[in-house]
Amino acid sequence: MESYAIQLTPAAEKYGNLNISQCGKDFFPSDVFGSSSKKSGLGVPITLEVEGLPNPVLTDIPKDITGKPRWIFRERNWVKQFIRLNNLVSGHTVTISRLGKRKYKIGYNNNGSKITEKEPVKTKHKTTKKLLDIDYNRTCDCQGNKINCLTAKEWLKCQLGVWQFSYTKRDVRDKKIHPATFPVSLAIKVIELFSHKGELILDPFAGSSTTLLAAQDTGRNAVGFDLKKEYVSFSTNRLKKNEGLFADTKQIVIQDDARKIADYLPESSVKCLFTSPPYANLLNRKRKNKSRRDRKNEQLGKVEQYSQDPRDLGTMALEEYTKAMGDIFENLLPALVPKGHCVINIPDMWWENQRITLHVSLIQELRKRGYELRNVIIWDRTNLVNGIGIFGWPSNYITMGVTFEYLLDFWRPPS
Repeated sequence: MESYAIQLTPAAEKYGNLNISQCGKDFFPSDVFGSSSKKSGLGVPITLEVEGLPNPVLTDIPKDITGKPRWIFRERNWVKQFIRLNNLVSGHTVTISRLGKRKYKIGYNNNGSKITEKEPVKTKHKTTKKLLDIDYNRTCDCQGNKINCLTAKEWLKCQLGVWQFSYTKRDVRDKKIHPATFPVSLAIKVIELFSHKGELILDPFAGSSTTLLAAQDTGRNAVGFDLKKEYVSFSTNRLKKNEGLFADTKQIVIQDDARKIADYLPESSVKCLFTSPPYANLLNRKRKNKSRRDRKNEQLGKVEQYSQDPRDLGTMALEEYTKAMGDIFENLLPALVPKGHCVINIPDMWWENQRITLHVSLIQELRKRGYELRNVIIWDRTNLVNGIGIFGWPSNYITMGVTFEYLLDFWRPPS
C-alpha cells in the first residue's frame, strides 16, 4: 500500500488546506483534477476514508487558473474536523494511503511526531490500534428505532428529572476500597435507558467497576479503564463473583490511561458511556468534615484522592481538569454510535469559600468538543446521607454538595 506522510501547516488548521503536493500526479487518477471553480467543471471525485469521521468524503482536486493542480482537496471542511478530533496541530504528520484506484485513506501518526526533513517522506502507514475482542451488537428482539428495551410504563418512570436510589449489600461503601462510589441501581437505570441487550457500555474511569457490574446484570457487554492497578484487580474479582444469568456477555477491565481508549475500540461501537470521573482536585486535600455532625471520625485529616499519578485528573485544578476532560471525551466521540448517549455523574464543589461549578465547565467544554447536551438530571442523595452537620451557620448559606449531584446526559449528534 503506497502512502505519503504529510506535514500539517497553519493553513490546514485554519482553512482546511491539506497540502498534498508531495504525492504527485501519479498518486491520483488523471481525471480527478477539476477546474479552478465548481462552475467551470469538477473532476471525477475520489473517496477518502478519514480516521475519526463517520462518513467517507467525496472530493476532487482543483486546478488554478493556469491549469496547474492546487494540491489541496476541494472539499475542505472535513480537514479541520479531522484535526480537531485527533488533537493534531501544525507540524504533526498525517498519512494518505492509496487503497484502490479511486479510494484513499487519511490517517494520523499516533505518536504525534513532527516532520523535520526538507524532502517529502514516503512511508507505510502503521496502526497502533489494539482492538478488543468484544461484541457490540444488540441481541434483543426490539424492532424499529427504539433506543432501549423498556416498556412504555418503564419509560414513563424515567421521565422524572430528579432521581433517587438506595444502597444494597452489593454496593461498595467502604472508602478504604474506593473514596467515591455510586449505587449499582443508578448505573442500571442509565444503561437500561440508553442501550439494548448485547450492546457495548463504556466507563473510562471505572474505579470499582460499578458500571460494568450493572452491565453484567442487564446483559450488556462492557469495558472499563482505570489507571490504578488495585482498582483493576478489585474490579476483576468483583465481576467474577457476579457472573450468572448473562454469561454470554463480556465485561473487561483494563489498566490504562483514559487518553488511550480510542486505540481499543472500533468507531461507532459504543452505545452508552456512563461514568463518574474524578471531581477535579476535590478530594486532593485533607478532610475537615465541616458538613458532618461527627467531625472526629476516621476520615478527619485524611487525603482521599485516588492517586498522586500526574495523569490522574483528581490532581488537577479546574482549568487544567476541564481541558483534560475535553481532550479525553473528544477522542471518545468517534467510538460512540450516532445518537449514542454519554452520561457523566458530577457534583459542584466548594474551594476556599467559592462555588466551583464543575458541571457548567464540563457542559461548555463537551459542547466545544462535538457533544450535544440532551438532559440534566438531579441525583437526589438526601436519603443516602447520614449525620449531616450545620454547614455555614449562621452567616454563610451554602447548599451541601453531598446531598445532590448532576447527571449530565450528552449524545453524539446524528450527523
